[in-house]
Amino acid sequence: MADGSAPVSVVIAAYDAERTLGAAVASALRQVPRPAQVIVVDDGSRDGTAGVAASFPDVLLLEQDNQGPSAARNAGIREASQPWVAFLDADDVWLPGKLARQLAAWERHPAAVLLAGDWLRAEPAGVAAPPAVTDPPETLLSYRELLVLNRFQTSTVLVRADVLAACGGFDPALDGAEDWDLWLRCAKLGTAVKLDVPLVVYRDEPTGYSKDLPRLYRRMLTMLSRERVCTTLTAAAFAQVVTWHHLRFALAFLLAGQPERVRDVLRELRVAGLGRHVPAATARYLAPFLGGRALRRLRRS
Repeated sequence: MADGSAPVSVVIAAYDAERTLGAAVASALRQVPRPAQVIVVDDGSRDGTAGVAASFPDVLLLEQDNQGPSAARNAGIREASQPWVAFLDADDVWLPGKLARQLAAWERHPAAVLLAGDWLRAEPAGVAAPPAVTDPPETLLSYRELLVLNRFQTSTVLVRADVLAACGGFDPALDGAEDWDLWLRCAKLGTAVKLDVPLVVYRDEPTGYSKDLPRLYRRMLTMLSRERVCTTLTAAAFAQVVTWHHLRFALAFLLAGQPERVRDVLRELRVAGLGRHVPAATARYLAPFLGGRALRRLRRS
């Protein structure tokens, strides 16, 4: 842009985020180039969240009754003035160079509709010095790869505003899986690019939507049921993916010490007539997934 800012509107949905919001906003405003617009949507907070947002003179503050993360992000999207929209959760922090790396990737992939990246769970030392914007390793992800697993953490994602308008934004009925659902819809309209470098410090809140396994499982099933109608996969390929998701949630409930939910998942798998797809789903998805987890643990030990 003429003033040197990035053609990006940042949407920060915040609920009772007085403690963390300031660091999130500051990390966006410290980007070089700086985003042209930063929007904070206070989703009916009961603490001083709005006051923290208002303390930044360059931030647009929107306030609404509590409606959940999808409705809050959609409110921010409606006020976005730039051709790209970036999402930042109020308890996360962007690393220096985040936007610059993604905008450089856009130049390499002009057909991209969505750009994301990796994330860290702890802030590294020395983040005040922006890293050089070189060409990092990157992965172009297909619709099928995104259907197999939600590979994007929301605070890493940069999406074209016209694509968001075409997709209709986040679906509040799917809160807990709403981000995954949106990435899938975006991937049908163009290229999704993942930079294989950390762009965000992700602060893992145990009370977040994504930590409620039963709710996430139910919302995922709703999403997959809708997706079945418009998927680009064959019926057999789609059934294998759905079977894999049942199997991975059975494993997740087992590791969480909830055997009764494991039984419920396996029962639903049988009722849905997916039993015959278990061998293929295990070989194609579950076995590599477990092997990858084991390998990562060995590397850390």
